[in-house]
Amino acid sequence: MAARNISVKRVWNSRQNKAGQIFDIPPDDSLARIVLPDEVDPYTCDSTQKFPLGTRLSCYGGQEVYRYALEGGAGLEVGALVQALVPLAGHINEVCGSESVGDTVIAFTPNTQTTDDLAANELAGGYIFIYDGAGEGYKYRVATHAAIVGGVSGDLTLYDPIKVATAGLVATVIHNPYYKFLIHPSPPTAIPLGWTVTAVTASYYTWLQTHGPCCALIDGTAVMGTHVRPSEDDDGAVAAMDFDEADDANHGVVGWCMEIGADAGGGAATFGFVFATIE
Repeated sequence: MAARNISVKRVWNSRQNKAGQIFDIPPDDSLARIVLPDEVDPYTCDSTQKFPLGTRLSCYGGQEVYRYALEGGAGLEVGALVQALVPLAGHINEVCGSESVGDTVIAFTPNTQTTDDLAANELAGGYIFIYDGAGEGYKYRVATHAAIVGGVSGDLTLYDPIKVATAGLVATVIHNPYYKFLIHPSPPTAIPLGWTVTAVTASYYTWLQTHGPCCALIDGTAVMGTHVRPSEDDDGAVAAMDFDEADDANHGVVGWCMEIGADAGGGAATFGFVFATIE
């Protein structure tokens, strides 16, 4: 079976390669087409995008699951728990356009700070949801858009048509969760995505493990056979879940401890082993 060229323009794909790896591939209008190789090594990173962000890779009959993601620019060590970007204040509750039912374009105006500017297709694979007014509570997945300067309206092309007409409303935009991930700070400030399974070069594409056995930085004393959660002390580490502890249980379970390792102490010297259950 030769490597296959697959269209991903507005098309969801579920494919299996020669090695038996299963891919769930979201649409990506900016990539348009990808090459599905005979085998993918998830323990790699690359400067060139090979798959749409969020592509799901299932290996060994589903015992291990990975997601394709873009690192946020700092570079990361192996075995680190990472999180999504925190939504920018200038992207929350901002002006959106008046659109009719069935439209597949919606106008959005980010706030005026230069940090609120949007590069072309920065929101591709992400979402816009109506924050307030008619149509509030509806979300739409973003396909493409040109660069948008803060304080200036720009059009977002959507995968799905508008369900309820919008007029004089405000909306919030959310990046694709797998766009520019970062090490989870302690405590985390956004949703956990998975673990790095190799050292990741700054701004490279890589696979994050979300399910199955994996190495992980350990903070404090974990207990084998019990839940672990994101640490509130060490960036990128996990700690024992204590459901009776005042705030820490709110961080949520991300896996089960298989081997306790030792306290990571904020460094990469010691690791434990967890069974990831992010998905």
